[in-house]
Amino acid sequence: MFRILHMYYDLMSLYGDWANVEVLALELRSRGVEAVIDKMSVGDGVDVEAYSFVYIGSGTERSLVACLSDIMRFREPLLGGIDNGLHVLATGNSHEIFGRTVMDSKGVCHEALGLLDFETVQGAGRVAGDCVCKASFLDDKLIGFINRASQGQEGNVQRPFENELGPGADDKSESEGIQYKNLLGTYLTGPVLVRNPPLMRYFADKLIGDGGVSENGDAHSFFAYQSEGYRRALKELLGES
Repeated sequence: MFRILHMYYDLMSLYGDWANVEVLALELRSRGVEAVIDKMSVGDGVDVEAYSFVYIGSGTERSLVACLSDIMRFREPLLGGIDNGLHVLATGNSHEIFGRTVMDSKGVCHEALGLLDFETVQGAGRVAGDCVCKASFLDDKLIGFINRASQGQEGNVQRPFENELGPGADDKSESEGIQYKNLLGTYLTGPVLVRNPPLMRYFADKLIGDGGVSENGDAHSFFAYQSEGYRRALKELLGES
């Protein structure tokens, strides 16, 4: 059985982010594997190390600060779990949590988990746009939407996504995201795993075991519609007929 933890399901869930854990659980169950989803928020007690997969979605800048303050309770077990192979997906601005600091638009610096060597600087304006990107670990392109207050990330970080369309992590770069062991973070926001079956299956394969592809393919009606929606959206974004 796989246990999935949706951290800050209420604070960090702006654009239907909750659907990411639901579709991953559906994929695992379609392969004959039991999967359960637990939710937690500020002040809740939870044993992070008891989970196979942890997800954090996107939130407002105010919600991110509240999340930063609370998640420090789990710093040691969360970072220890990541070092020991815990699978984590952080979409939208939540991946900023894993850097050293986040400086808000008023110049106030907030301490982050410090797993990776980068600092995020937010601004008063926003950067938004549709995206098509190539992931370093996938053959298929990914689609999504970015809407960030961050004006840049400075530091030493491995960026797994190269954008063919849409903004990167800052004005000087066409790449974005973070990757460390089984932690993956991206500014792509909302139901990223719903919109991108290749990424959803990537996580399912990693959880079950590399190469553990589904024998059922698109047998489940949802996955057939999901795959067709992905193909059509990718063509439209690339301007292909």
